[in-house]
Amino acid sequence: MADKQEPDDDGRPSAPFWMTTYGDMVTLLLTFFILMFAMSSVNEQKFLQAALSLKGSLGVLDKNISIIGEMSPAIGTAGVSGQEVDMLDALQSIEEIFKQEELQDIASVEITGPGEVLIRLGDEVLYDPGEARLKAGAARVLDGIARSIAGKTEEVYVEGHTDNQPINTKEFPSNWELSSARALSVVRLLEKRGVPPDQLAAVGHGEYVPLESNATAAGRARNRRVELYIRWRDLDNE
Repeated sequence: MADKQEPDDDGRPSAPFWMTTYGDMVTLLLTFFILMFAMSSVNEQKFLQAALSLKGSLGVLDKNISIIGEMSPAIGTAGVSGQEVDMLDALQSIEEIFKQEELQDIASVEITGPGEVLIRLGDEVLYDPGEARLKAGAARVLDGIARSIAGKTEEVYVEGHTDNQPINTKEFPSNWELSSARALSVVRLLEKRGVPPDQLAAVGHGEYVPLESNATAAGRARNRRVELYIRWRDLDNE
């Protein structure tokens, strides 16, 4: 039987000096391989989605730092699908349009899932009060959106929303008709600008899907909006 190590004066067993060096080396190697594994497991596509999904008008954080503008050169396209590259290019174009039109406070772009985008436009961008005819400025904005997404999408759902203030005109007996007509006006323009009609759909929600309470003027203004839900074409599976 092997001889037992003699304890030190303080009662702890002694160990050869080489054991300390060996233990340090094993620990460093373990740390190194854990780090390498973690780096190899990074899903750049998910990281890009998470970054772009940060809430904020047009993906802009405090001090006007643009998520879209900053992420693309830093990450590049390695490990990112063709769908995501296509989508990122379109979002950069749309962001520039919104900046040119100074819509930062009433328009937003958000990644809502893999290959899915939500574009939200306040009604003052698009319409006069109680109307569904697009204003001249709205045509410029929607033209830019259509150019950015045409040929790159599988589905584009346009949803119209109003506040809870009643409307009863010959053209719009209720908010159902007003919200539906507003969604249809956007769909018609997108179709004219090259978005395939078989990818388009229009829905009017009236006052029944609010973002905020209708108890205040600010809340009602935020609730009056048009939303474009866009699903990108999956280039990798074509």
